[in-house]
Amino acid sequence: MISKPMTGTPSDILVEQLVASGVKYVFYNSGSREALFFDALNNNPNINGILALHEGTVASMAGAYTQVNAEPAVMVVHLGAGLAQCMGQLYNIWFGGLPVVVITFAGDTGSFTDRINLDLDASFGPASISVPMCKETWTVVEPEGLPNAVERALRVAATPPFGPVHIAVYDKMLGKQQVTTNIIHSGPGKLNAGHASDDDLQSIVRVLDEAKNPLLYVGDGVWKSGGGQFASELASHFGVPIASPETDLRGITLKHPQHMGMFNTAINEVNPDVIVSIGTRHQGAGKKEDLDYINDVKSIYALGSGIEYLKNYPGLDFGVIADEGYALERMLEIAKSDYGSGRYDSRRTRIIELSNNWRLSRRASLMGDRIANKVRPAVLVDTIDSVLEGLGGGYITNEQFAAPYDAVQFGLSESNNTFLKGAGGSEGWGVGAAIGAKLAASDSPVIGLVGDGSLYYADSGLWTTVHHNIPLLYVISNNGAYGIVAGAFGRSGGTMSDTGIYEGVVLDGIDPVKIADAFGLEGETIESEDSINETFERALKIVQEENRPYLLDVRLPTGLPEGGVANQTFKMR
Repeated sequence: MISKPMTGTPSDILVEQLVASGVKYVFYNSGSREALFFDALNNNPNINGILALHEGTVASMAGAYTQVNAEPAVMVVHLGAGLAQCMGQLYNIWFGGLPVVVITFAGDTGSFTDRINLDLDASFGPASISVPMCKETWTVVEPEGLPNAVERALRVAATPPFGPVHIAVYDKMLGKQQVTTNIIHSGPGKLNAGHASDDDLQSIVRVLDEAKNPLLYVGDGVWKSGGGQFASELASHFGVPIASPETDLRGITLKHPQHMGMFNTAINEVNPDVIVSIGTRHQGAGKKEDLDYINDVKSIYALGSGIEYLKNYPGLDFGVIADEGYALERMLEIAKSDYGSGRYDSRRTRIIELSNNWRLSRRASLMGDRIANKVRPAVLVDTIDSVLEGLGGGYITNEQFAAPYDAVQFGLSESNNTFLKGAGGSEGWGVGAAIGAKLAASDSPVIGLVGDGSLYYADSGLWTTVHHNIPLLYVISNNGAYGIVAGAFGRSGGTMSDTGIYEGVVLDGIDPVKIADAFGLEGETIESEDSINETFERALKIVQEENRPYLLDVRLPTGLPEGGVANQTFKMR
């Protein structure tokens, strides 16, 4: 370990340790009691603060930042109240297993009065409400320990299996007192899970060879370990169908011609005899049917960097806790050496045909006949994908369901886009996520694909985009409704589904372009498919060449179930 002594205020020390640990950005919402901390942050030339107007946006920026390259992010929210405000997006971070360090400050509710404005109740510790959504939490009492606390938190968050951690710092450290301690300038770097043995990997490769109808099930552990390309090649080699969990569609690109989309769909289409799960945290809906999906599968093989990647497979036949990236690379080497790809030509042809038929059906359901002054969902998906790939590929952060990306047309290439989504589904992720992704992928174009309902949850994030001049393109898939909720209402069998009259889901009379304009963000509305490609190309040119954000409000068909209409809303007289 290399360390250097430093004398300064606790705030100076905290910021300097973040710099020494390689942190480039601190995502934050400012507060009055933390004045000297923010003074130290904004006056250190080696680190940048990214200001949001709401703690939810702070968390979504930090989470998406880590999704680009698995580098840890740091966020600071205002005391106990600010911690509570960010919980919806901290849930997404936790559910996605993302390496985010949360820092809060807290007052002393024990020595004097036990009731302090904006702090948590004296009966609970300052990290108490974050515990269910954090890998670990710590409370820091002594300012000399700040460097160790920061360095440890970053290491724990980014050690597989990844996850958020929380440091609660008592705000007696926010004064001007001078403290001498050591700044830590070196560490172990990234820590990986152990390597699987060749015997274990041979067992997995062998089952891919021998199974009549295997399914490759890939999750977030694949991209977090850098194994995406190896996984894609392994699937191609053996000609196996691919599935992903609903919460993470990035392990292997959806443009792979053998990709069958999300697991619940794929397993019904494929009817596998063997499932090989790599880096996938299998989940369900809390119902008996969660297990019915896999009861008829002959055997399940699972490999992942922690027990969470293996534990939801009852009667698991074969499990390995190991680094996914190394395992995939080594399995591909074994496959190419000992199992010629030609022996799977028949299987590969059959699976590509099955995948293509399923994808065509998926696209047909989103295309339909043209509607005047509307853009069909599949047209929007194709436009975003093709225009962005025309620039060499980029990142799409997605928080919307109106134009599902699993309907994208097949086609592997080096310019395939990277698709990110909020794993937990907690609303309000999309606006901030695009900012975090762009900061992490500064040389790549970024599109923030956000539903109209999701925009209205977190529209203040548009101000952050303008304030920090983050050059990205927001695309609002505007179907005038909470479409995912309306669909559930339509399937519920209640009065709304029987009558076709819907309440609480219609979002009319709101103009995203006017909202953007109020925050200083230029935008325009698209109501026709005729020149949609040209409009997207022009918008991205503004973003890329003029180095500023832009917004497109794309009007889609209504998000209500077919034939549905809005109920007459209560109005106070």
